[in-house]
Amino acid sequence: MNYDQLKQEIFDYFHTELRDITFQIQNSNITRNKKATQINNAVENVKNRVGDLLVNKYSHLNRPKLYMLVQYCYTVMSFEYRNTVWPYEYMAFSRRNGELWERFCKAAWDHSEKDTLYRIQAPHFNEVKNNFIQKIRGYVDAPVHQNQLVADTNEIFELVGEINMVEDEMFNLHNQNHIIDFKSGFGSNEKGNTLRLLAVGKAYKHWDQNVNLLFLVRQNENNNYLETIRRSNLWSVFCGDDAYNKIDELTDAGICEVRREAVNFQNDLSPEFWSYLVQENIHGYLNW
Repeated sequence: MNYDQLKQEIFDYFHTELRDITFQIQNSNITRNKKATQINNAVENVKNRVGDLLVNKYSHLNRPKLYMLVQYCYTVMSFEYRNTVWPYEYMAFSRRNGELWERFCKAAWDHSEKDTLYRIQAPHFNEVKNNFIQKIRGYVDAPVHQNQLVADTNEIFELVGEINMVEDEMFNLHNQNHIIDFKSGFGSNEKGNTLRLLAVGKAYKHWDQNVNLLFLVRQNENNNYLETIRRSNLWSVFCGDDAYNKIDELTDAGICEVRREAVNFQNDLSPEFWSYLVQENIHGYLNW
């Protein structure tokens, strides 16, 4: 697969499709926030068309890798065109980078052709709670003691509140449930996210003791919050190269090859935009 040639073809398609609508959005009398939403939607619509066009045109090429290449090119175009209507600042770029990196990874599941892989729905927290209470009933023989213990347990659950069990990827592979949480990188204010992950991990283990919990992180260098998750022995943690290798192991989608052969933000973004990112010292987020 000639990645450079295909990238250029995809970029040309995006530019052709977006030229007029971008001009209209730039010159419309609406807020920057609404302009950003409109341009993001326009880029998304082009991506949804170009993938199928290329797969039909190049039916001899590997389908999952071609779709993943489109996802990367979409990422480049999404950054580029959004910046034309509302220049990025630090927090907005960091957040958007995390969203787009996660979507790049999830494309491996969107287009995997692995026969034994299928997505699943997150369990309701009530399932976890009911499993927990059934275990408690098994520990106590006398019904009166059972009832009191269950009542006390319900009080604890009310104090804890309902845990949102929805995660970034939830799928079954070879008859084993897998749950993935993606994270672009750990900052200095991740205590809340860390506590949530530990709670979710424990809840999933009560739902299915054989579930495989995976935490995939873009950055290689992180802080003690990540080590807290690693030491919990609930989540298997993979960072940087290891995260991409794990995705390929699970999906056979070829993300490692696409990353190696195609991902090059410095070359693929316009020189003006790249210079702006360097000037704002936010280009480091694009170390995918």
